[in-house]
Amino acid sequence: MSNQCSKGALLIFTKAPVSGHVKTRLIPGIGRRRATLLYQELLTKTLITARKSGFSSIQVWVSGELEHSYFRRLKSRHSVKFYQQKGKDLGDRMSNAFDTVLRQYSHAVLIGSDCPSLEYSDLNAAAEYLKNNIDVVLGPAVDGGYYLIGLNKNNTRLFSNIKWGKDRVFTDTCEKINTLGWKFELLPQRWDVDRTADLLPYFKMKRKNSILYY
Repeated sequence: MSNQCSKGALLIFTKAPVSGHVKTRLIPGIGRRRATLLYQELLTKTLITARKSGFSSIQVWVSGELEHSYFRRLKSRHSVKFYQQKGKDLGDRMSNAFDTVLRQYSHAVLIGSDCPSLEYSDLNAAAEYLKNNIDVVLGPAVDGGYYLIGLNKNNTRLFSNIKWGKDRVFTDTCEKINTLGWKFELLPQRWDVDRTADLLPYFKMKRKNSILYY
């Protein structure tokens, strides 16, 4: 395990997998139950990828019920800690989580739970950048957002007045970083699973690497 990565924390942002409240854009195509099961599957895949990285602290930050039965099963299988997200919107919750974690760790990397194309090498690369005095690391997503943000210091301006879920999230965040005068690096572009069109590449990936999901 990399000593440099071990001094940082990896945060996975997710929701309690309540039917009808996760992957809502997929529901018209595949139904509530399948959308919920897919959401759980993606989180499991994300945890497996995270555990292959150099991070010694892997934290799952939950919006919703911390004691959901699915989370209890995850706790029994994976060495991770669960925390409650706090804040009025996604940006506020992300900023609050960074504030909390950066009091204890030199740097932190935050990812979502729905990017199956994420590689553990992306996580380690982000940690290396942050250890070498890069202020921000971003992983751009194909849909115009980002799948990863890493910081060694926080500023609420990075997360304020962002239209989350829209195609300018990445661009607007880069503009805020430039305004702050911070140094940043980019990781490879990745795709996540948000829309029905994302299911085909996901199922192709799963057929090739089904062992990674269990």
